[in-house]
Amino acid sequence: MAIVEWFTHTLRQYPELAIFLTVGLGYWIGAVRLGSVTLGAVTGALFAGLVIGQVEITVAPTARSVLFLLFLFANGYAVGPQFLKGLMRDGLKPLAVTCVQCLAGLAVCVAAARLLGLDSGLAGGLLAGSLTQSPAIGTASEAINALPLPADIRQQLVARVAIADALTYVFGTFGAIWFLSRIAPRLLRIDLREEAKKLEASLGIKSATSGIFSAYRPFAVRVYRVDADRPAMPARSLEASLGPRTFVLRLRREGRMLEIDPETVIRGGDVIVLGGRREEVVAPLSGLQEVHDPELLDMPLTAVTVVATQPQWTGRTLGELSTLPQTRNIGLRRITRLGQDLPILPGTKLDRGDILELVGPEKDVARLAASVGRIVNPGNTADLAAIGLGICIGGVVGTLGFIAGGMKIGLGTSVGALLAGVIAGHFAALYPWFGQIPAAAIDLMRNLGLAAFIGMNGLVAAPHFIAALHEAGPALLLAGCVCTIVPLAVGILFGRYVMKMNPVLLLAACAGAQTTTPSLAAIQDRAGSQTPVLGYTVPYAIGQIVLTLWGTAIVALVA
Repeated sequence: MAIVEWFTHTLRQYPELAIFLTVGLGYWIGAVRLGSVTLGAVTGALFAGLVIGQVEITVAPTARSVLFLLFLFANGYAVGPQFLKGLMRDGLKPLAVTCVQCLAGLAVCVAAARLLGLDSGLAGGLLAGSLTQSPAIGTASEAINALPLPADIRQQLVARVAIADALTYVFGTFGAIWFLSRIAPRLLRIDLREEAKKLEASLGIKSATSGIFSAYRPFAVRVYRVDADRPAMPARSLEASLGPRTFVLRLRREGRMLEIDPETVIRGGDVIVLGGRREEVVAPLSGLQEVHDPELLDMPLTAVTVVATQPQWTGRTLGELSTLPQTRNIGLRRITRLGQDLPILPGTKLDRGDILELVGPEKDVARLAASVGRIVNPGNTADLAAIGLGICIGGVVGTLGFIAGGMKIGLGTSVGALLAGVIAGHFAALYPWFGQIPAAAIDLMRNLGLAAFIGMNGLVAAPHFIAALHEAGPALLLAGCVCTIVPLAVGILFGRYVMKMNPVLLLAACAGAQTTTPSLAAIQDRAGSQTPVLGYTVPYAIGQIVLTLWGTAIVALVA
């Protein structure tokens, strides 16, 4: 007992230790698997904060604000290229579905708050939890702090934001998974697995069984000796005779290694390294005899990660790009968009901000990487000037506003920092010299910033939790269920019957618009395919921004 009292006294005296304890326990709680789903670190941190905060720990508001601004800037930076591209792109369908679904989410949350007579704190938490957008806790809290109310009332309302979020977030996550993966396909009258197969067929991809992989590898590198009586011809002519994207990578002539390019003449007796599609490289080749030459195969290969930024590469399919001379000798090992792997297919379109893993001969990869965009070097340090000045400028702009009805109307520092991150991320993708922040630094800012902020909200809200649960618990839980399902249903019906979207991509787009990544995983699992991710990324980027703004909007509408 004495140890417990000593420990709780220590946490009260050093609240910074309570914050780190909350984050650590939150990650453990968030990693607990419930069926095939985990709550996630953010929800875990909130629950941990509500438990630890029962000993009444005081947390300075400035500490919460600093971490939240850091998170918002990083979040905006990460989605900036996709967000602005999504607003300007010619693909109207996913953009329209996202806007309609987000507006439906705000409308139903406002309607539920007014019907139940919820205060602005519970209304903001209802929106954040039911739409699974935890950053809205911060924007709603900032909007509440701008209300012309006594300080103690504002503090109580801010605490109720976290309480309502905790009550509604669990169904917000599991309800979205259940609806999108099981109910929505019935609503659309489709067999999700069959529709995924049709989509894969249209994209030219074969599906794989989970946990099973083929021993077959599509690319091969082999050494051949050219028959003495074979006619001499340029390397490009020999490559064209062998098949698409089959290349002569190295050449040995009379014991000497020679530099090679498409115009290099291949003669009888030369020993060459061929690389390309396995069926072309290993097939019986007229005039070529396979030989064993480890030294010739000992080539300097390299792998480089590149962010696509140059307009001559973005907006075009991989099939088109593969025919360009700059891609000679280069393999594409992986393509990632907003943290999601995309299938490498001829019809997959490259977007600005996509991350490519290129592999091939060192000089060829270096040349192509410089042409495609910005090389990502994990050893690079973060541009702290861009982070510091960006948050400051964005926050200052956010403080500007006007007075209406006795209340100040403006973006607020949080939304200002978010938009500053979006702009910084967009320009960093356009101009390699501007504001480089390594992906690992962005992940740390996002994960630690949000988890610590939400955990601190839990610590602050804990003393009020039981009272608020008795006051509005059952009604708030029911309202959360409605506010989770209705926007998804609106998005599904609008996307299918108005925008005529492919049903597989539509389900993923609705998951992205509600920023519920576990739902995407559930859709992919039910479909037996990874292709739904193609419909997820742009709605996710837009949903991240819009739903965060809704935290400010619902407080203004309810207050």
